[in-house]
Amino acid sequence: MDRHSHRGNIGYNHSTICRRLQLNKIFQLLFYTSNHFRFNYHIHFTVRFKKATNIVYIFLLFILVSFFLDGCSFKDIDKRAFVTSIGIDESESFEKKYKVTLKISLSKGDPTTTGSEFTILSYDASSISEALTHMKSMTDKELFYGQTSTILIGEKIAINDIQPILHYFLKRPDIQRTSYLSVAVPTAYQVLEYKPKIEQVAGSYLFSIFEDSSTDSPYVEALTLFDAHRRETEDGINIAMPIIEVEKKTIQVDKIALFSKTGMESKLNPKESQLYRLLTVGVTNGSTSIETKDGAFTIKISKGNGRLKIKKERDDMSSVIFNIKLKATVEEKIDNQISLSHDQIKKLQVETEKKIKNEINSLLEKIQKSQLDPIGIGLKFNANNFNHKDLNVFYSNLKFKVTVDCRIVDAGIVE
Repeated sequence: MDRHSHRGNIGYNHSTICRRLQLNKIFQLLFYTSNHFRFNYHIHFTVRFKKATNIVYIFLLFILVSFFLDGCSFKDIDKRAFVTSIGIDESESFEKKYKVTLKISLSKGDPTTTGSEFTILSYDASSISEALTHMKSMTDKELFYGQTSTILIGEKIAINDIQPILHYFLKRPDIQRTSYLSVAVPTAYQVLEYKPKIEQVAGSYLFSIFEDSSTDSPYVEALTLFDAHRRETEDGINIAMPIIEVEKKTIQVDKIALFSKTGMESKLNPKESQLYRLLTVGVTNGSTSIETKDGAFTIKISKGNGRLKIKKERDDMSSVIFNIKLKATVEEKIDNQISLSHDQIKKLQVETEKKIKNEINSLLEKIQKSQLDPIGIGLKFNANNFNHKDLNVFYSNLKFKVTVDCRIVDAGIVE
């Protein structure tokens, strides 16, 4: 009896122990799971807390910095004076250096209403900044330069060093680097004072002259402020700036001024300006006159462009090959003959090619003698050669070879 009861107790104890072991495993698993959840929750909460703390710190820093900043300086349009053009001339006073002129568009207060009315402010000072600062007292409005599209440099100033003028306007954050530069003849004041008969907004006439989408003149070579600074600081290229001239109450832009690294050195006449544009950016709606045995003709160049290639011949000698392609029409014949044969058109093509070739050679020789490089031949040479040479020696020893391919598509209005 005691033995059986003892065995029963032993069996009961064994099953109880197994159940307890199973329960312990379950409890351990639950314990580890709960601890892992608590640990991960703690990390997640800590990270989120740190992120929230960083956001709070940034927000407080933003509020703190805002106390040291100026308030909003917004002003209504009727309280602003919009400067559309700036002119720099040589002062007539011996004690001053510059005569600064501002062309200001007179706003009517309504943004939808435009007009060509303007006013001129001018002041003589020893520096440009001094003149602009003093002109603030000459108007009841705030001078706003965000709409300045053209900067005119008087001829007398252009002959001297223009580096300080370029550097000053580049440093001003309110002057656009896309503003157009030009040489004003005789003075910038007289050009800005000119009022065109048809002008939608004051100053838009000068801007439209240089804008590619507004004019297709074969003489205009637009120059922006940032491009002028690049040409003034880079080796192997010089500034070529258009000339605006007031003559007999009209404005003409058909000449180009060539600059050294300091000031203006020479000018290109209208024919040379058209050829220079042909060599650089191309020409549309150009023209030239040809005289043959059959008579005198006017050839209209509907499209013309040129490409250059530098060919190294010897150690000290190189040649520049210009390939010119022209697409033209016979626009006018001076005598009474009104019909042209196919052979006559071919002869006109040959004569046109000869004339353009001779004129381009003369232009290149003229530029080479002045030791100027507005086309950028030296810059292109250095870009393709690791061993940079003295560009003055390189440019002086250059030989030019010009090839012209003219194709007259039809006889135009002659037929």
